[in-house]
Amino acid sequence: MSKDDREPVKPSVSAELPDYIEESGSEVSRHVGWLSYVARFKKILIVGTVILLCLVLAPTAYRLLKNLRAEMLVTDSATAFAIGDNSKAISYLKQSLALSPSSTAVKRAVELYNARAGDKTSMENLVSRMRSSESSSGELLGIAEIGLQSGNLEVTKEALAHLPPTLDSQESLRLALVRAATLVKGGDIEGAAKLCLTNTASMNKSDVDRLRTQGAMILISLGKGGDDNSLANAVDVLLDVVRGRSAAALPAWRIILHLGRSSKSVPNAQQLSEMMAIFPSLKGATVSDQLLAAGLELNLSPKNRDAVVERLTRKYSHASRSEMLEFARWLNALGLHQEAITFAGEERFRSDTDWLLVALDAESAQGHWKELREMMDSSAGAGIPDAVRHLFLARAAMMTGDQTTSDEEWRNVGGALHLEKPETLAYIGAYEEQIGAFDKAARTYREMADRNETKVPGLIALIRCQPRNVSAVALIPMYEELLAAAPDFREGSGDLAYLKLLILEDIPNSTKLAEQLLAAQSNSLSLISSAALGRLRVGDFTGALALYNGKIIDWATAPDPWKAVRVAVLNATGDYNSADKLAASINAEQLRPEERELLKKPVKGPLSNSSPRPGKK
Repeated sequence: MSKDDREPVKPSVSAELPDYIEESGSEVSRHVGWLSYVARFKKILIVGTVILLCLVLAPTAYRLLKNLRAEMLVTDSATAFAIGDNSKAISYLKQSLALSPSSTAVKRAVELYNARAGDKTSMENLVSRMRSSESSSGELLGIAEIGLQSGNLEVTKEALAHLPPTLDSQESLRLALVRAATLVKGGDIEGAAKLCLTNTASMNKSDVDRLRTQGAMILISLGKGGDDNSLANAVDVLLDVVRGRSAAALPAWRIILHLGRSSKSVPNAQQLSEMMAIFPSLKGATVSDQLLAAGLELNLSPKNRDAVVERLTRKYSHASRSEMLEFARWLNALGLHQEAITFAGEERFRSDTDWLLVALDAESAQGHWKELREMMDSSAGAGIPDAVRHLFLARAAMMTGDQTTSDEEWRNVGGALHLEKPETLAYIGAYEEQIGAFDKAARTYREMADRNETKVPGLIALIRCQPRNVSAVALIPMYEELLAAAPDFREGSGDLAYLKLLILEDIPNSTKLAEQLLAAQSNSLSLISSAALGRLRVGDFTGALALYNGKIIDWATAPDPWKAVRVAVLNATGDYNSADKLAASINAEQLRPEERELLKKPVKGPLSNSSPRPGKK
């Protein structure tokens, strides 16, 4: 076959096709690159817009967050005021004011605070808003609380009438507390306690426990009149709150321990042991709480005292200055004076006035008067308040037999009192009471009572310092002054009614008040005695005797004044043998003059041997 006869060679497809594939790939690449650029531009645009919005809105968002936090603090402040924790309430209010002073909620909270303090303009603004239906639930509850505080129950009722049907947990707590306080004002203390212990609607666990704690406090007030069952029930409630470990657990734990200091019957050893075991799991414990727990540990295991003190000494040796001082004062309070001085160290009390006061307390308690004088001459001694300096010098001179110097220094103490701060006066008064100088302590507390900010605690302490056998005539003006400053002080009202009945003053009103107080605390021996004396004064001898029926009273341990009233009742009803037997157990020297009169056999007619105070009929 010739070359010409062969089949022609077909060109390959790739050779026939134009250079399309390569050109097409280049076009796609350019298209994709342009789309990628657009996508990146969109992303940059979105991110930039978000950043710009954040920059624009950040101040607004920050303000909103601050306002929200401030409003939460305002709510917490209001709740703290409602449960009686004023220091925490004021702290929360200050924080909210610092966060957002222009917030409407904060401004209204400050107005409520001012109204609580007695500012009439603030109260008028609050009432005006309430009547215009512009008040929040929290503000209405605040108005109700102020009404209770000031004795204006009409305002309280009006504020409660404006409340909406649905409240949150904290508002429900406050409403229950207002209703309980209203019952207390009306004399129904047992009803107030029941309300707090059974009203749990619409509340979370912490608020339920706060309300139950308030109910326990009311039971304690019932128990102070001699009703041990109320005290026992109160401890049961509080211990149950402690077991729950809510936010209310630690305050309940503190109340039980403080109650144990004044009551011999509660809490019992088993309850104290349980409290000791639970304490480490309670949140928010302060140094004071830790030292309370340590004191409880010492009470439960006295033989472990040295080990406990050594452990705490190691712990607080590396603590802050304030914690170290608190521990040193705790040692002094327990009578561990040498341990307090050793812990303080010589360098501290020679250069630091607060440490010097700790050392002076310890040295004076041990009778180291020479060392005390030397310490007073240290550089730290220059910072001691004048009245405190004269106080220790007076005590040292008195104990070393230098009567002339002692008298002079006591006069110097009195002359410096009006210049001292309230906390210094409280320290001086407590020290004077501790050493048995009650006449000097009364002088210090009189200075406190003459100042508005310390009037009530000053008057209570002043009354406490009066001799047990001082006349009712001398005491009545102090009680009247106290009740003028604190009208809701029920124990003071009861005491005043009793004293007036002793001297035959305002018998109808005093008898009525004694009966009302007894109706609210039917097992209180002090109130039974006051009401019995009132019935004696109006000639209802049989009614006076009936007040004791069905009551379990241990007359062997009862206070002598209540024995004296019982003797008067027995004599008035003709049971002379029982009266003489009970009278024989009374130390008449410790009775007031008017109470000693009750021991005498009555003349015919109402018991009326006492005389009204001068100027009274």
